[in-house]
Amino acid sequence: MNTDRSEDGKDVLPPPPLSTAREAYLNGDFLACFAALDGMADVSAEDAREAALLRSRALLREHRAEEVIALLGPLLVGFIGIDEACTGRMLHAVAKVRCGFADEGMDLLRSVDSAARALGAHRTIRAEIAYWIAYAHWVRREYVASLRSARVAEAEWADVVSVRAATLRGFVAVAKERYPEALALFRSALESYARCRERDPDLAERIMVQIASLELTLCSRTVPGTHRMRAESSISDAGTRGVPGVFRMHVSALDAWLSALDGDRERAYRRARVAERLAPTAPWRAWALATRANVALAFGEGGIAAEFAHEALEIADGVQWSDTADEERVALLLLAECFASTDPPLAVSALARYEGLTTQVDASLVSRDDVRLWIIERFVRGLVQRIEGDVDGAAASFRMAHEAAMRVGYLWRGALALIELGATPCPSRHGDRFAFDEAAAIVAEHFPESFLARRLGGWTTAVADPLVARLPRMPREVLRRLLDGKSHKEIAADMGLAAGTVKNYVVAIHRHFEVTSTPQLMAYCYRRGFSAPPSEAATPPRRNGHARPFARPTRSARAG
Repeated sequence: MNTDRSEDGKDVLPPPPLSTAREAYLNGDFLACFAALDGMADVSAEDAREAALLRSRALLREHRAEEVIALLGPLLVGFIGIDEACTGRMLHAVAKVRCGFADEGMDLLRSVDSAARALGAHRTIRAEIAYWIAYAHWVRREYVASLRSARVAEAEWADVVSVRAATLRGFVAVAKERYPEALALFRSALESYARCRERDPDLAERIMVQIASLELTLCSRTVPGTHRMRAESSISDAGTRGVPGVFRMHVSALDAWLSALDGDRERAYRRARVAERLAPTAPWRAWALATRANVALAFGEGGIAAEFAHEALEIADGVQWSDTADEERVALLLLAECFASTDPPLAVSALARYEGLTTQVDASLVSRDDVRLWIIERFVRGLVQRIEGDVDGAAASFRMAHEAAMRVGYLWRGALALIELGATPCPSRHGDRFAFDEAAAIVAEHFPESFLARRLGGWTTAVADPLVARLPRMPREVLRRLLDGKSHKEIAADMGLAAGTVKNYVVAIHRHFEVTSTPQLMAYCYRRGFSAPPSEAATPPRRNGHARPFARPTRSARAG
């Protein structure tokens, strides 16, 4: 028999394999857990049953639900005792839900919940059953019922089970577009997790991703991000879905955008580079490179952005995107966003490929019906419509993206949509003439150092200036066009006004600034740091010929 040496030199027996497996599971080390379980031999029937349950838990944590069904199905009738039998049936039911049989799994969970209550199962087991019922409701998008069961599980304070329940409440809040509530729930869940005995790296990393995502969504003067304080070491490299690094990759990419909103170019580039390094698969590498491209574009580095985008495209061309059913497919959307400014025909191809995907995103993912994804989709759709010459459609898309973003507090995306709306020449849409003003007001209040301020140029300074702020809206729009070098005739055409009306506005502006001519006005404004925002779309015109197409999409067996 193998022995170890204690500190005093005496021989000690190693811990039994089941104890080793149990400890490895609690620490989130599933490879060690499986290795210890595989090393068990000549064990009692009781230990064999406990080993089966422990293996099933580890398999579920590794998203291998089919193996759980195969393992537990024949064993259910052999479990002894209330707690053991309830646990086995619960894990089997959860595996059914995870495999797509949500209704069958829910029926089984409700049955075992009734039995656990009637027979007096341990409270921790009852809490875990309540959590999995909440999860099944979540998969079926039954939010009220999911919250009700999650609160039952959370109230028991059953170590990590209660943290999972709190996290699920956070996901429901996200799905209901209650982002401030969701951010508070995820932050609280992370604090609670620190006090848990059981380790669940997958859970901790998901919480961290949601915190970073919601901080980016709600980023404003009143909701600063914690990206500067976020410890990289708190996100482990060990993923539990066979894709190490994916959670750290997400957090790094989100922190890159938070840094861009701070105007911190160096940190934004560094975090985007880390995200690419952590990308675990080809689709995720395309996603990370597309993110790097868009971050570079945000800081006006078009050449660098184009290099990253084309590198991402080379990877994307080798991916069967219809075989993906996760968030990595957003890489195509990010590519379309970047190519809209650097290579417009490729933007058209990338968006067409994204919209041609037919597989369903995993029902357990909040992104399946997250309005924030819809906002980005609509925004990119506007960029492509503008490339194709559909300026009315582009203006409508930017307007919808802006309205949805402002409704949920996604201020910087709302401002970006306004900037593109203002830069879209659309004579039939005179109601959009104040888009730059609205964008500048948001940026001046919340993101004065950001890449958005660079996009708006000196108009952010102008809108924040008390002298300009006292101008009524129409004269302010005339001033913006004067600063852009436009003639009275061009301003009249842009704004749909008579030439005499424009002249009257110009006279009023001269009086307001106490100058006697437009050249004096221009010199005065430039001294105060005023300048016009981009008067035309940043998107270059579509080239002649055809874009290099992506490979033709294929339909997956799970196509909807």
